[in-house]
Amino acid sequence: GDLEQAGKGRNFAQGQDAVNGTLCLMCHRMGEEGGSVGPDLTAVASRFSRQAILESIIEPSKVVSEQYANTDITLKNGSVLTGRIVSDTDDKLILRPSMLAPDTQEIRKADIKTKEFSEVSPMMPGLLNTLTKEEILDLLAYFEAAGKSDGVAFKN
Repeated sequence: GDLEQAGKGRNFAQGQDAVNGTLCLMCHRMGEEGGSVGPDLTAVASRFSRQAILESIIEPSKVVSEQYANTDITLKNGSVLTGRIVSDTDDKLILRPSMLAPDTQEIRKADIKTKEFSEVSPMMPGLLNTLTKEEILDLLAYFEAAGKSDGVAFKN
């Protein structure tokens, strides 16, 4: 089917643009570039099939590793806060609600009712909605080539 077309005749520049345009590298590392709040994608194709990679981009909350999960904190007043815990001391937590923004929130431990890993991925669904089918195939080829322009899919 369509996914097999990611293996040959792909456009490197378009794949790179797709990766940059969908903000992958704000949270993920690819070779020497990118962030570290999400899993490293450099060798993702050696661990996961093309189908699995596409699925986790389309439906990020299907499988969430606790290592990268957000935390849901329910306060005694009933409000719920979600984010990454960036600091945990004896009497307070510092929560970062969004990995795309630097803002943090301080929460007194005395105010916390429950704290558990969130089942909703910090990664937004719908990141590929702006891409054409061809761009998505180029993006997959880019991952399979570990971000290198001499990947087999880019040789005509």
